[in-house]
Amino acid sequence: MSVQFSKGLEDVIADQTSISNVEGDLGRLSYRGYTIEQLVTLSFTRVVWLVLFGELATAEQEEKLENFFKANGALSDSELNTLSSLPRTLHTMRMLQSMIPVLDTTPKGAQDLPFTNKDGYRGLAVVARIPTLLATFRRLQLNDNVPVFNASKSYLDNFLSMFHARDASADHIRCLGMLQILQLEHSFNAGTFTCRVTASTLAPVESALSSAVGALYGTLHGGADEAALNEAIKVGAPAGAREYVVNLLANKGRLMGMGHREYTKLDPRAAILKPMAEKLCKGTDFENVFLTLKEIEKEFNAEMQKKGKEVWANLEFYKGPVNLAIGIPATYFTAGFAMARSVGWLAHFLESREDNKIMRPSALYVGSPIRSL
Repeated sequence: MSVQFSKGLEDVIADQTSISNVEGDLGRLSYRGYTIEQLVTLSFTRVVWLVLFGELATAEQEEKLENFFKANGALSDSELNTLSSLPRTLHTMRMLQSMIPVLDTTPKGAQDLPFTNKDGYRGLAVVARIPTLLATFRRLQLNDNVPVFNASKSYLDNFLSMFHARDASADHIRCLGMLQILQLEHSFNAGTFTCRVTASTLAPVESALSSAVGALYGTLHGGADEAALNEAIKVGAPAGAREYVVNLLANKGRLMGMGHREYTKLDPRAAILKPMAEKLCKGTDFENVFLTLKEIEKEFNAEMQKKGKEVWANLEFYKGPVNLAIGIPATYFTAGFAMARSVGWLAHFLESREDNKIMRPSALYVGSPIRSL
């Protein structure tokens, strides 16, 4: 009797979760029972509270969460020295994966959030520090002054203001908030599963979050956003989209950001992001890259329809133009994704610890039988 296995664990139910639900056949994503279409109308911190604690935050709870971010967002002198010692050419995802385990995550300020243990506070201290790591590394790469963390600004306002070394516009903060809500959580994706595997060994929360960053970096996962933009830049203009798609398919190439393993219908996050990208890019230097992506999607789907398939853009495909329009360069796309998804990873870390069991799958051995010397 042959032994069955699932390559990539496809369709294998490894655990249960109450954090988010991906209903791919319906083209629906929800966090704690609220659809993504509902959630993008709310504030970022209100949705963060929902993902972490199960209910939408009150105004008072939002304030408590923002106060924690403000108390824990600054880098210490030793953390800044460590960050400054890294090569400026290092990709931001490698920087994050290196820095997260060495952060001092002892929580500062009031500890009045409904965590049941210190893991939650230490993990949230990492979430608080990621925007500062990204913004500071950006200024170091530009040989600019190290940004000053402003404890009077909100989480996203502080990130954009430090990143650009100037006050952020309300419109850019709002658009970033919507983008980050779309990226907060997505069930048992590769990065989240990596986090849960690491958590299952009883490794510290910092290690679990760092390992998830490593998984997200891959171009088959979070890195698809940067890869999709680079392809559009190579194509150059909408007029080149058809030739590009035909050649890509003839050579059995892969178009990053198109299609999704979970969704048989349009990714609901892409449905929200695409018009946002169009509006942000219209009349700017980034309009051409948006229109090129739009034409690539159209031509790719037309070719797929000839084969009886429908393949549409996923979240990653139109993230590039949105990020560019709010001043975030390609090398920071996936790191910005990690900044948002760290909230989901923390929620999964805490959920997995409620009934922990080490992840230890079996493998089907297909090597040589026992041999004689």
